[in-house]
Amino acid sequence: MTSTPMKKPDRFNANNKGYCSVFGIKASIIIVGFLLLVAVLSLSYLSFWTIVTKHKYALLASAYLYTTATYCLLLSAIITCVAIIVLFITSWNEYEKGLKFTLLILVLTFACEITAGLLAFGYTVNLEERLSINLLETIQYKYLFDSGKTKSFDQMQRLLRCCGSKSFEDWQLNSHFNASMNSAVPDSCCKSYEPKCARKPYGKHPSNIFSHGCSPALYNFYHTHLVTLGCVTVGVASLQIFIIILLVWLIQRLEKIRIRNQSTISATKVRRMSNEITYYPIQSSASVK
Repeated sequence: MTSTPMKKPDRFNANNKGYCSVFGIKASIIIVGFLLLVAVLSLSYLSFWTIVTKHKYALLASAYLYTTATYCLLLSAIITCVAIIVLFITSWNEYEKGLKFTLLILVLTFACEITAGLLAFGYTVNLEERLSINLLETIQYKYLFDSGKTKSFDQMQRLLRCCGSKSFEDWQLNSHFNASMNSAVPDSCCKSYEPKCARKPYGKHPSNIFSHGCSPALYNFYHTHLVTLGCVTVGVASLQIFIIILLVWLIQRLEKIRIRNQSTISATKVRRMSNEITYYPIQSSASVK
């Protein structure tokens, strides 16, 4: 007897119906993945810009949590970008092992983003008070004794147009300026910089010296940026949760299809083998003679 050809499972009719089909899930993953990629690229740029521009005063503010959170966000954003590109390829080709590996990476980067967000939030607690204490400590014990902090403090006072921690009078806590007969504040406190611009006597409200302290200005400098960074991180995390759910859904669908196909192919093989069996009639002894 001629063997019947093995019939392939009707995958499209059985599993591709409406938005919950495999194709619909893949399309949703690609759309949400593109939005996530844009958000992650924005987070990468914001984190890198933070490291370049904001961290020069982190030493003064003792912003170790802020620094750690920013580096953590930048690293997780870069890894997430690579994972999204891999996700586009593996989801379209329905490669289950690649999808599971991408899912693991996305879950790990999501945990890293949440950790960084908690660190950044922890840094904002009593931020202005801690900034004031750290700046006073730098003024009293480290200015002119630590070259790195001295340079950073001078740059901060010029950029933020401030002087001291709460006011310019905080510089009297420094032994050099308290005992000096020439200058009561650093030259970086001057509004228009010129040699020996901070010479005594300067009066109670000198016209050429910034009278406002640096701790409120530094607080605004960091707090506004932390809010922006937090909002972008929340947006990225929300999209990432959504795409993780879609990815788990796609993996479950593909596993069901694979199991159904295996059972269909096994049943078809059994029918094919039964059709190929040849029966030979048993000849009688009379016919042999």
